[in-house]
Amino acid sequence: MTQVIERIWNRRRCGAIAAVGGIALCLGIAALPADADAAGLLGESYRSGRWEIMLGPQYTFERNLKLEGGTTANINDTVGFGFQFGYNFNEHFNIGGLFSWNNPDYQAVTQPSPANPSAARSQTGSVENRTFGLVGTVHFLKSRLTPYFDSNVSGSNIITDIAAGPPVPGCIWDPWFGYVCGVVQPTKGGVYLSYGVGGGLRWDVTDVLLLRAGVRQQWIDFSSSGPIGFTTFKFDIGWMF
Repeated sequence: MTQVIERIWNRRRCGAIAAVGGIALCLGIAALPADADAAGLLGESYRSGRWEIMLGPQYTFERNLKLEGGTTANINDTVGFGFQFGYNFNEHFNIGGLFSWNNPDYQAVTQPSPANPSAARSQTGSVENRTFGLVGTVHFLKSRLTPYFDSNVSGSNIITDIAAGPPVPGCIWDPWFGYVCGVVQPTKGGVYLSYGVGGGLRWDVTDVLLLRAGVRQQWIDFSSSGPIGFTTFKFDIGWMF
C-alpha cells in the first residue's frame, strides 16, 4: 500500500503549465502601458545586497489516478503554506532556503494481486508533506517588476497514516503532565530527496515590501518508484531588510 500512496503523488501534471505560465508572464510585462515606468514599476529594484523573507499560501491540484493493477486513487486539492528566505547578491541572483507544508486527504480503491483471493478494498486517509531545502532564484530584469525562475534541491519528509506495525504501548515522562502511559501506532513514512523548478512574477512594491505569484513543479525521489512530481501554485508576501 505504501507504493500506492507514493504513486498518488505522481502522475502527469505539468511541464506545460509552467511553460505556459512563464510565457504569459513575459507577455504581460511586454504589454504594460507606456506610463508603467512613470509609476515606477519598471524602475530600478530595491533588492540588491539585501536579505529577504517570504510567507504565503500554496495550492496543490486535485488528482484522479488510475494506477497499476486497476487500483484507483483520488488526492483532494489542498491548501498549504510556504516560507522562504534568501540573500540578493545583485538585482538578478538570490540564494536561500525554503520550507513548505501540506496535508491532503486521499481516497483509494486497492485491487488484490492475481494470487490474492481478497476483494478490492477502499481506503481513506491523509498524506503529510514537509519539504525543506536550498533554493536559487534568477530575476530576469533589474526592475521592481520582473519575471523570475527558481530551482531547488530539498528533502521531503512524508508522513502517512498507514500502519507500519501493531500498536506499541509505553510510558514517557512528559514535561507538562509528568509520567504518562498510552498506546502509539507506528506509521509508514520517510525523508526522500526532492527537487523542483518554478517561475512567476515578482513586484518590489516598496523598499521593504514585495509580492510574488508563481507556479512550482516538485519531484520527490521515492526509493521504490523513482521520481514522482506534483504541481503547486503559490502567492508570497515578503519583506526586505
